[in-house]
Amino acid sequence: MTLVLPRARPRLDLGARLAGWVAHDAAFGRFQLWLPVLAVVGIFLGVELPFAVAPWWSGGAAALVLGARVAAGRSTRLARAGPVLLALAAVLVGILAVGLQEHMSGTPVVERAGTVDLTGRVVAAEARGAGRASIVVAVTGGSFRGAVPRRVRLSVRGDGPFPVGARIAAKARLFPLQGPVYPGGYDSSRRLFFDGIGASGFTYGPPAVTAPPAPGLAATIDRVRTAVAENITSSLGETRGAAFATALLVGHRGDMAPEDVEALRVSGLGHLLAISGLHMALVAGSIFAAVRFALALSPRLALGAPIRKWAAIAGLLAATFYLALSGGSVATLRAYVMLIVGLVAILVDRPALTMRTIAVAAVVVIALDPVCVTEPSFQMSFLAVVALVGAYEWWSFRRLRFGVGWSRPVTAFVLGLAMTSLIAGLATAPAAAYHFHRLAPYGLPANLTAMPIFTLLVMPSGVIALALMPLGLEDAPLAVMRWGLDLILVISHAAADATGDSGLTGRIPAASAILAALGLLWLAIFTAPWRVAGALFVAAGLAIAPTAPRFDVMVAEDGETIAARGPDGRLGLLGDSDGFVASLWLKGDADPRADGAVPAACDPLGCTIPLGGERLARPSSARALADDCALAAAVVAPMRVRLDRCAAGLVIDRRDLKRHGAAVAWRHGAQWQIRTARPFGPTRRWQVPPDVAHD
Repeated sequence: MTLVLPRARPRLDLGARLAGWVAHDAAFGRFQLWLPVLAVVGIFLGVELPFAVAPWWSGGAAALVLGARVAAGRSTRLARAGPVLLALAAVLVGILAVGLQEHMSGTPVVERAGTVDLTGRVVAAEARGAGRASIVVAVTGGSFRGAVPRRVRLSVRGDGPFPVGARIAAKARLFPLQGPVYPGGYDSSRRLFFDGIGASGFTYGPPAVTAPPAPGLAATIDRVRTAVAENITSSLGETRGAAFATALLVGHRGDMAPEDVEALRVSGLGHLLAISGLHMALVAGSIFAAVRFALALSPRLALGAPIRKWAAIAGLLAATFYLALSGGSVATLRAYVMLIVGLVAILVDRPALTMRTIAVAAVVVIALDPVCVTEPSFQMSFLAVVALVGAYEWWSFRRLRFGVGWSRPVTAFVLGLAMTSLIAGLATAPAAAYHFHRLAPYGLPANLTAMPIFTLLVMPSGVIALALMPLGLEDAPLAVMRWGLDLILVISHAAADATGDSGLTGRIPAASAILAALGLLWLAIFTAPWRVAGALFVAAGLAIAPTAPRFDVMVAEDGETIAARGPDGRLGLLGDSDGFVASLWLKGDADPRADGAVPAACDPLGCTIPLGGERLARPSSARALADDCALAAAVVAPMRVRLDRCAAGLVIDRRDLKRHGAAVAWRHGAQWQIRTARPFGPTRRWQVPPDVAHD
């Protein structure tokens, strides 16, 4: 009898498989693609730390770590420490970049509101509609009592003109930079500080232009932009389509109707307003295709000349012109850098759409403006591009094809458009929910309907109009452009109406957006089978998205606007109930109301509003403080309060607001949990103690 033994199953050695996957991605240089990501981590640390890291400290530390990395590479025993040291060096370089930018681009900031007579030079101007304009002035003098900022941003009555480079004199009311409206919210003061703007305010009457712009490149670009905007208005009239066309071609969005802007955002078409990668690609791509087609008409050139490279140079020049014409905003400059890296790749015979190209573009953008990585526009645009390029690499590797014969290009276009909209929408959704508390549930059908019009009709017509404008022949292409934009507005309003309030998400934890972004990067950067682990990070981020606490009390940094959760579970607002701060609070609470005002019990000594089944009090004087402390569950006081003399469960006073900025609180059992915008106080140069009113 023959004994037959069962065949032994192969052992699943996860360690060996993991090592093989790591070796695979290391061999293809995929780990190096994480270096820009680690530099971004360093930049976030550099701006979030409660103290400034001097460039010589971070630079010296980065140099030491890089030296240790070189030494580790020469030692077999220390070789495994090399990648860790390189990662640490990338983080330190990010911190160094923030320190250098703060040292070179930062500005003194105004610490108290006041009226000044100032003189300066206009560096940017944009009409805001309704006879108003916004200008940025480089300060050359004035009656400042304290710090003199490098630049100020002013709201001006009248449309000007205020040409770039003109010298002006004005009487202005200036205010300190405003911090986040709630803890973890967007800090506009940081962006303004790194732009050299140390105060904002308004002028008493139109500024006096004391000297015209001096001849130069900036003044010439401004005149060209103004002339293009005037030609668009002259050709199309003061219509919604004309305002949209002006926003796309010269970057002036002030004349667009607020309801059109809101419809574009709610419908998921808001990316059309921000002149970014899509617009740059369409402008440069149109010129690239036109030049290459024209050159290919000559058999001698087509067969014997590098016409693809010549077309790339033409596309580069077109992108540079569009950058200047559109105003050169941070988002546009970032898109320009990414496009240039791709066109240069064509010139040196390298693939233009690879993850390495994106990494190089990210490094260049970070070097030019490190703090831009904290901006929603950077995060959303790079997440979208990384996701699209990662999907493109996966698709190309498998060489998938759909359709046969004449249907193949049509199928490829429709499927490509659908997948681009879907992938970009999914990639940016966590960041959109975190920053704007809103998603676009009808974004995919809106983009599928509007993007062919925008891609094939609107932007090519705009490029043709710009090319024919010197000849005075722009009317016909502008008319086609307006027709397409009117259709897009119809689509956006239809999608926005269908969305209603369903797109509001409320606040989500920062950890949710971070985990989702990490998972996306993991899926896109790695190519070995372990890339699927990125889906676990995304799932973890989605799982904790609903866990953000619901704030029961919210207080603006100046103490003037207060929110309390009433018996109906909704926030009720006291003060500026329909202003900017209130709108952000309501969106963060997934509340569709435009005005959160509730009936308040007020007298000359103060006001109270409902807080659950109790009351929140805001005393206006010390006379009312004692009664409010005895009767109210929470007290928000514009004066100092001695906690040992106030029995209220929650007390936020003038001292708290001046040191810590905006505050929120929520009940955790019988105790109050408090969170502030500046837990360590105003420790950074852009953080200014707010003016807290005290009657």
